[in-house]
Amino acid sequence: MKKSLSLNAAMSAFKTLMNIIFPLITFPYASNVLQVENLGKVNFASSVCGYFLLFAGLGISSYAVREGSRYVNDREKLSAFASEMFSINMISTALTYAALAVTVLFWTKLHAYTDLMLVLSLQIFFTTIGTEWVFTIFEEYTYITIRGLLFQVLSIFMLFAFVKTRDDYCIYAGITVFAAVGANVLNFFRARRYCTIRLTRKIDWKKHLKPILIIFASTLATTLYVSSDTTILGILGTDYNVGIYSVAGKIYGIVKNLLSAVLVVSIPRLSHYAGVGDKANFNKLFNNIFNALIVVVAPAVVGLFALSREVVLFISGESYLDAVMPLQILSLALIVCLFGWLYNSCALLPCGREKELFWITLVSGLLNVGLNILLIPRFRENAAAFTTLLAELCSMMLCIRCSRGLVTVSADRRTVGSVLCGCAGIVLVCTGVKALALPNLICILAAVLGSVAAYAVILLGMKNPLVLEYLEKVKQKFRKTS
Repeated sequence: MKKSLSLNAAMSAFKTLMNIIFPLITFPYASNVLQVENLGKVNFASSVCGYFLLFAGLGISSYAVREGSRYVNDREKLSAFASEMFSINMISTALTYAALAVTVLFWTKLHAYTDLMLVLSLQIFFTTIGTEWVFTIFEEYTYITIRGLLFQVLSIFMLFAFVKTRDDYCIYAGITVFAAVGANVLNFFRARRYCTIRLTRKIDWKKHLKPILIIFASTLATTLYVSSDTTILGILGTDYNVGIYSVAGKIYGIVKNLLSAVLVVSIPRLSHYAGVGDKANFNKLFNNIFNALIVVVAPAVVGLFALSREVVLFISGESYLDAVMPLQILSLALIVCLFGWLYNSCALLPCGREKELFWITLVSGLLNVGLNILLIPRFRENAAAFTTLLAELCSMMLCIRCSRGLVTVSADRRTVGSVLCGCAGIVLVCTGVKALALPNLICILAAVLGSVAAYAVILLGMKNPLVLEYLEKVKQKFRKTS
């Protein structure tokens, strides 16, 4: 069952890299064709549909990965468990569609978004039948990556073929759904390789429902500070404000997904160590991830902050320059977000601390909602970004506090010192390149390449332990193949 974490991390990183390249190709085109207001319409409707997608999914995916990992060597038990999870998910999906219909019917603001809501709601059904958690249990990141790449490429051709004017925003919404969950049809059939999934009435509600609902409540609370910004901005602001914020949020999301790749592939392995009580390996793996995040996240945050204006111009053009300030605020949120996610998904969740996780996310979510309602009417998209930063900071601090006793973290001084010096090098490179007044794309490329080179040289020169360790592994593999 066990696959190389290095391979998993590489495939997950490649997948998230494709998730970066895909919007880098599609989003600039879509934002320029649709313009700010229509882009804002799509993102507002998407944020509302996101809540219904959340209700349909409950906490099934996270719970299924955690519990299903125990049955990877027993097809019969896994099939029974998977059928229970699928049946619960189908019931929740049916109830969600009923709730969605009532909401669209009686919330008058949504009447102008009815077509968008119908299109975007398709994601709910295809997510349910996709049973993505089966492939996460078996660490099938190669399959997930190749499958996703195929549908993304198809989506790019569809975008350029069918989205021609600003009135084609419903078509654009449909293409985003196809890119996100169209491949789930393949999942439904491929899952038979690992287990037999069918609808069943034999569901152990007493065993499954409580932990599922606890995880769901935590996810819902998380959504309060992930998606409430866009929703409240759409209610209290305008489609223009949503359109501007969506650019900053899109860039923020792209970078966050890439940096979090190392976390996603580690969760099943951490859950396994926690399940069998292997505290030594659990602690060792957690610390490896912690130090890797320090090396990767810090330079990304510094670089994104320094090049925010250039990145916004490249992604969406001059009409979206108001997104620079929200993006700079969100770039700072990357640090607390990812380290909070580390303790959240790699410590509390694998160890079954759903209750603590729920209260953490509830407090953070309510803080975000309250601040959004208070600040958005005056500061608009800047307030939405700032409240996200505060909510992520609150979540991270509470997660660290609740993880005491579960894991012992030791940040290597040489790692931290070399990273800080490397980040100073990035600031100098970006400042120097921007002073040359180069064309925007050339400026970004020169700054990024120069920053990567400077950062690498500084880490090597200061003998960063993590970098030296991976270089040694590469050398050993090269010797074996030669």
